[in-house]
Amino acid sequence: MRKLKLFGIDLLFLGAILMSFSGCVGPIWSTALIMDASSNFKAAKTVEAEKYAPYEYYMAEEFLHKARQKEAYGQFERAIDYAKIAKNMAIAAQKKAHDAKAQESGPSVINPVPQETNTEKINQINTQ
Repeated sequence: MRKLKLFGIDLLFLGAILMSFSGCVGPIWSTALIMDASSNFKAAKTVEAEKYAPYEYYMAEEFLHKARQKEAYGQFERAIDYAKIAKNMAIAAQKKAHDAKAQESGPSVINPVPQETNTEKINQINTQ
């Protein structure tokens, strides 16, 4: 029987090594996404999203909790799905809270310059 080799390495052996490392991707990826979603959730908390965007805020909180739970049970694909949703909801909560705060504070105009009306301009032109 002829063995297949790639760069002097038996392909069967190389395939076995690659298969053993492929199982490590799920836990690493889910942990990274959960940490990312968690930091976005904390950022949403800092801009008072629970007050200005309660739906998005609490949705992000619950999906983050569910992602951590699924990761603890070893269901990494589900944990990744829930972490992505939690991250998106936390970002939406941040944006909504930021926009609501901006509208609440109103326009920031300092010492507005009074503008001349058109009739004053016409009078100035006619008197000269």
